[in-house]
Parts: sequence; C-alpha cells; structure tokens
Amino acid sequence: MKTRLALTLLGTVLLTAPAAFSQAPAATSGVVGFSSLACPAGASIVVPTLVNSSVYQGSAVISGSTVTPSTAPGWVVGAYNATSFTLPAPNYPRFYVEIVSGVNEGKIIDITSNNGTSLTLASPGPAGTFTVAIREHVTLDKVVQGAVGLSDITDSVDVYGSDGVSGTRVTRLYNAGTWMTDDFSYNAGHTVIYPGSGFILSATAPVTFNFMGEVKPTKTQINLYANAVNIVGPLSPASSQSLYNNSLATTMQPILDSFNTFTTNGSFTIQASYLSDGSQITDSTFTPLSPSSTDAIPLNRGIVVSVIGDAVWVNNSPIAP
Repeated sequence: MKTRLALTLLGTVLLTAPAAFSQAPAATSGVVGFSSLACPAGASIVVPTLVNSSVYQGSAVISGSTVTPSTAPGWVVGAYNATSFTLPAPNYPRFYVEIVSGVNEGKIIDITSNNGTSLTLASPGPAGTFTVAIREHVTLDKVVQGAVGLSDITDSVDVYGSDGVSGTRVTRLYNAGTWMTDDFSYNAGHTVIYPGSGFILSATAPVTFNFMGEVKPTKTQINLYANAVNIVGPLSPASSQSLYNNSLATTMQPILDSFNTFTTNGSFTIQASYLSDGSQITDSTFTPLSPSSTDAIPLNRGIVVSVIGDAVWVNNSPIAP
C-alpha cells in the first residue's frame, strides 16, 4: 500500500448557473450549479456543495420508521431500496428522506426500502405530518463525474461517517473511473457522501473536480460525531462562510469542542484553530472574533471539527431568505 499523504485544503474555482425546470406535483427542481475545485498533488479536504435534485416532494406522515405520503404516490416497489450486494461487499442507502419545512427542516434519514405507498427508514424519524423530499445520495462515483487528473490505484480517499451513524473511516481506491475497497476486492463507488460532509483526497498529481447539482434550497442538519474526525462545510457553492456569528458557536460545547482550518499547499499544516465560548467563535487564545474578521470556512474545502458529544450543526440554505 502506498504511503498516506498529509491533510490539506485546496483552492476552488466556482461557476454557478441557474436553470429553470418544469415542476411536477411529486418532484421539484431548483437552481442548478457547477463548481470546480482544483487540488494539487498531496492531500486535500473536499466538501461537495451541491446535491441531487429531489425525485419526490409532498406531505407525509412519519410514524416510527415508516413514511406514508398523504396522497398515494404510486411508487415502483423497491425504487428507493438500499443496495443489497452480497457481504462482505459494502452496502449503502441510495436515497434519503429530508424534512423540508418546520422545526425539523434539514433533518435527513436514510431510506432502506419502499413499497408502492410508503417508505421504510433506517432509523425512526420525528412523529407527525411533514413536508418531505426524497433525494438520491451523492456518492463517490457522482463526485468524480467530470473530474480530471485522477490516477488509477495510486489515488485514494478517506471518508468519515459514510455509515450515517458514526465517524468511522473507510478508505477507497480510485480505479478506472470508479472506486474500490482498500483491498481492491469490491466495487465501492456507491460510498455515500452526506450533505455537508466531505472526504480527504490523497493524489499523486493535480486533480480538478467539476461538481454539478442543485443548490440546496433548504436548511441542512450536519451530524458531528463524538471523538471522531468530522470533515464538514456549508452547502454554499458561491462563497465561503464567515466564522463571525456562525451557528457553530452555539452548536459546539464551550472550550471542549474545537475545529481547525488548514493550509492549501498539499501538506497537512493547521492554519488556525477555533473554539466557542457558548455564543461566539473564538480564536485559540479564547478571544472572540470581531465583526470585521475575515476568518471563514473556505468554499468547497470545509473544516475538521472535534466534539466530545454528538451534535448537529444546522446550516441555512445559501438561497433562502
């Protein structure tokens, strides 16, 4: 196995292009964007900022692990099922339900299966009637569509939290336009990258990613796992996100939780460390950032957050008022 390359964050070039779509009763399409991220040889943190368009949206009742639309959707049985490869090949959900309004807006729950009238979820959701959307997960195969410069066998990614319930790391090796498990035994291009999460790319030569997808029109609830590597960033494909008055301040436990930004030269060097005092983001000396601070979460690059207890970081949509 090749030597693991060090962590870093990489520069980004962005182009967004709005597009209009017809809107069916059970599906919605919004603003479609294109975002390019240039990664030098070495290790890079990558946080894709675009999602797949929803394939269904409507009112539904959530009861335990069952979602039942208020109006019969006429779904094809098994259309949203998780993968079912023979173990030990890895399996992942292919679609998720997202609550798109109300106090639970942005909450994401994986779908394990469906029949013609309801969905079965991987875990129970909040009880009640909600407006929900179904989206297909962004996967490693989706991320590398249009990518340039990836090298077979020698390039890899480390993905944290791809199981949706912990920060467990998996390594995937690039080969012939897709990804394999770290022993090259099984295809793993269907490894999930959850909204607002990312991965570490280790590349032997410069790589450019060309992300395409929808600009997320709703809030996003991003899971932060205790005592784990959390590679996260806002789903804003147009700009970096300021750290002053950032919602991370009230998400993190004061003093005990922290996060780092990194340099962009291909080697792992902490650029800056931050904490929270309970209401404001502070620098490493516990000094709150000022309104004029230029400190920000880099576009498409993200940060690495450490928390001592599981938490959820809620991000507003970049296009919602």
